[in-house]
Amino acid sequence: MSNAIQKLMEPHSIAVIGASTDPKKTSGRPIAYLLKHHFKGKIYPVNPRVQEIAGLKCYPDIRSLPEAPDVAIIMVGTDKVVLAVEELAAIGAAAAIVLTSGFAEHGAEGLQKQEELIAAAGKMRILGPNTIGMVNVTDDIPLSPSSALEMDEFPKGSVSLISQSGGILGSLLSRAAACGLGLSKLVSTSNEADLGLADFIDYLVDDPSTKVIVLYIEGIRHPEKFRAAALRAKIAGKPIVVYKVGKSAAGIKAAVSHTGALAGTDKMYDALFKQVGIIRATQFSDLLDISAALASG
Repeated sequence: MSNAIQKLMEPHSIAVIGASTDPKKTSGRPIAYLLKHHFKGKIYPVNPRVQEIAGLKCYPDIRSLPEAPDVAIIMVGTDKVVLAVEELAAIGAAAAIVLTSGFAEHGAEGLQKQEELIAAAGKMRILGPNTIGMVNVTDDIPLSPSSALEMDEFPKGSVSLISQSGGILGSLLSRAAACGLGLSKLVSTSNEADLGLADFIDYLVDDPSTKVIVLYIEGIRHPEKFRAAALRAKIAGKPIVVYKVGKSAAGIKAAVSHTGALAGTDKMYDALFKQVGIIRATQFSDLLDISAALASG
């Protein structure tokens, strides 16, 4: 498994680029949630306009950071993202979570920006862009501005979720807490400019605290990689449950416009899922029910 993905999922140091002093603002929430959930590593806010945020020393720019962070959360404007990524890659950061939107989901011009972003990243891995981030529930590491993280304690358990839609992350976290289903890891892959479904399935196959893998998908961009990762999960005895959106023509169109994913025909997905032993949930509500049943054995 990639060392960078391990650092992204289990970081010891986090830089927050474009952090706000206001914990109620989207750009203020990641630090507020890291502190609320007692993140044990180092947090480095980056904002040239302030000296400190929530009692943490604030750095004027990426080059001033005392070390290369395991992961950086990027929340600057679309026009500043590529430069931030370039500077993080230059200091040797392992991975960056790009929360900023305005990339491939915005058509040709956005796609060009996304390609520039990936070129700027070099060896550094990228989650996103246009993502709501991720939550390592097992280790109390929230790397997201999702308001679902206002909860005082996460429902911990053995179900991990990878979603191509950001909004679903928060709603599943809230629903799981409400029905007492314990979670392990939650990841929103969104545009998948770099890291996608297969990368995180691979990570979860090796993750001792994950027993069941849940996918909320709009389309599979790399079928071969996906198939190989799904087969690894099957061999490891970790069932995968999928809820696939975009069954209808209108749904497919919506899925494409949302993340630029190729939705494909539904029959093809059915065949692929059967081939690799994936359980398909026909309704969104079934997703947690099936997962809960599998997790409890």
